Order: sequence, then C-alpha cells, then structure tokens
Amino acid sequence: MIQINDEILNKYLDGELSREEAEQVKSALRNSEELQRKFNALEFINDKLYDIKEEEVSPDFTNDLMKRILKNRFVVPKQQKYFIVSIASFITLLCLVIFGFSISAMISSSPSSIGESSSVVNSITYMSDGIVKLVEKVFSGQGLSIVGSIFSIIIIISGYFFFEMQKRAKANLGNGQQL
Repeated sequence: MIQINDEILNKYLDGELSREEAEQVKSALRNSEELQRKFNALEFINDKLYDIKEEEVSPDFTNDLMKRILKNRFVVPKQQKYFIVSIASFITLLCLVIFGFSISAMISSSPSSIGESSSVVNSITYMSDGIVKLVEKVFSGQGLSIVGSIFSIIIIISGYFFFEMQKRAKANLGNGQQL
C-alpha cells in the first residue's frame, strides 16, 4: 500500500503512476472525503495552469527598448536642470568673489603712483578694502560656518535630486514608459 500525499496525487493527475498505484489512489479517493477534496483542489489548479497562455512579446521588443533607453539617456527633469544651473551660478559667483578678493589684495599692497593716477588708485584701493573686509567677514568665524551650512544644504538637496532621478528612471524602465 502506498502512502498518498500531494506528490502522489499530482502523479496520478498527470498519469505517471503504474496501473496498481493508480488503482490504489482511486480506491483511497472513494473512501476518503478529505483526500477527495485535496484531489479536487489539485485538479482545479492543474486545469487553471493549463489554461494560462504565455504572453508573447513582439520580435522587436528588445530593439524598441534599447532605442527608448538610448533616446532618453540624457533627459534631465526641469527641476534638476534649474538646480544644476543655480549651483553652477553660485560656484561661478564664488570664484569671481575670490578672484576679486585676490585682485583687491594686490591693488591694496601695491605702492601708489604720483599724480592723477594716484587718485584713481586711491579710490580703487578704498573700494577694494571695503570688498576685502566684507569677504573677510563672510569667510571668518560665524560667517564661515554659515557658508559651510549653505554648502551642506546644497549637497543634501543635490543628493536628493539625483536619488529621485535614479528612482524615477528605474521605475520608468520597469513600466516601459519614457523617462
């Protein structure tokens, strides 16, 4: 006598049992209501599995997907474009301030000429001293910590934008949509 379990019932359903084993399973199914319920459930699932049709993709699916990926490879959302432009502008402005600080420091340290050019040099020196003092104030003590905080916030925000862009790109590729 064989021990009847789900594996044996599946083999019976698929016609993989010998004649003797099949007769034993038939007999057990007639005598056990619980075994009959298990067999009916397995038979139902088996029928449903055979009814499932495979989805077919077009022959050009891979080519279409690759074209879509390559086409949208460099698409950048508007928010990100504006953010990158503002960061680039801020860095450019910072470079100009440092350059101006350097120029004003050179003018301040150079000896003044005699005559009319000395009044021009004096006025430039006076203006550059004001700029130098402002830059020194911004980049020293509490001002430096504020500038550092601003850079930290910019880095956090840019990290967020890049993370969101990657997440959106991954989701769009999974859905088959354009980026």
